[in-house]
Amino acid sequence: MSNLITHALTFSKESQTEYFLKPIFLENDIRDIITIRTDIKNSEKLDFIDSLEKITKAYAQGTAFTASTGVTVTQKTLTVADMKAEVKQNGKAFLAWVKEAALKQGVNENNISGTIFEQIVMSIFAKGIARDFQRQAFFGGTTVESLTSGVPNGTLNPHYKNYKGFWTRIIDDFYDVVIPAAQRVTMSNGAVAQVATHSVTGTSGTATIVINTTTYLITYATSTTQTATNFVTSWAATLLARGIVVTSSTADIILTAKIPGVAFTTVAGVNVTGDLDTTLVATTANTAPAALATDEAMTAMASMVTAMPNELGEMIADCVFMCTRSWIENYKATLRSLGNELSSDMILNGRKVLSYDGIPIVVRRDWDNIIATDFPGQYPHRCLLTVPKNLVFGTDGAGDDTLVELVYDTVGQENIFRVEYKAGTQYIHSELIVAAF
Repeated sequence: MSNLITHALTFSKESQTEYFLKPIFLENDIRDIITIRTDIKNSEKLDFIDSLEKITKAYAQGTAFTASTGVTVTQKTLTVADMKAEVKQNGKAFLAWVKEAALKQGVNENNISGTIFEQIVMSIFAKGIARDFQRQAFFGGTTVESLTSGVPNGTLNPHYKNYKGFWTRIIDDFYDVVIPAAQRVTMSNGAVAQVATHSVTGTSGTATIVINTTTYLITYATSTTQTATNFVTSWAATLLARGIVVTSSTADIILTAKIPGVAFTTVAGVNVTGDLDTTLVATTANTAPAALATDEAMTAMASMVTAMPNELGEMIADCVFMCTRSWIENYKATLRSLGNELSSDMILNGRKVLSYDGIPIVVRRDWDNIIATDFPGQYPHRCLLTVPKNLVFGTDGAGDDTLVELVYDTVGQENIFRVEYKAGTQYIHSELIVAAF
């Protein structure tokens, strides 16, 4: 039996009713800064209708006038994934705790429904769900891997793999030029991309090289140069999805980190058949990004405002910056040096927040924790400038992530807490996004 709560306590005369949960970090609910669309069972088409202009012309009598055309309708798809959380708890696990007197008796001793223990478990469970929801909504990705010693290990991360989060989607679309490069402010902070080179040797057979714990096959073809070229053709897409750009030059297979500052591992090739092999040269070492430079956050926000497409500028009254804690602390240091920190305060959703150029700044301190723990080196200083209604989170019910089902299994004598909901993200207009990362 797997219990959510275990202990090794002994009975004493402390209070039997009060309890204090260990503080956990939980940033403000993201529902304040995104749009929620409900009643989505699988996917929903979001329709985009072109704007219309330059249709007014000089008067022409009768049928001599030419009607205007050119408005097209396109679509984006918001797809949701099925999500579930579950914990189990047996009442007897609380025996010898000071609060054991609150347990039921006899055959019902295991059943904690209606007791203080149900309240405790429910509170822990609900906060855990909320943290997962906010983490996945921004950082989820169908190719996110688990880490071993900070390096992807080839296994999809069960805590992120179900759907694409907003940051994952936006960064991917900048790489794919779905969002124009002019709408990005690059934050390198001294990061240097790791480069490793495998030089192919031999005249026949096969060999393997290991990249981030996964083995990739090399097969000899005509020459070492053609062999290296064929390797790139075979594995470029796969490795790019894992964050590594692979190219070739004569007999060299060159591996470069897609994101400067994100390390990867590789070892010298291993001959399998014939005499084909590779030698490995660590061409450039990985350098992780450093802290933001003095005044860098303010300078970057100025660049972001300048980079705003006219469509976003037209909606500036609805715009918000969303940033990491590292970003806001750098900005606050600049304001303090200028002596005008208080003058940059404004009210957003009833809370006092900092602003830049009249645009409120929403701080997402949870982003710093998530990046440091699960995405080391991947753009630790981030800021997003958009309008909340441009970021759409899809689900099946408005509150399904907080509707907890509690079932007592009389056979297994377990209390089962469950939540099920659907989740997915999409943004509406690329013109309404400016990002710094």
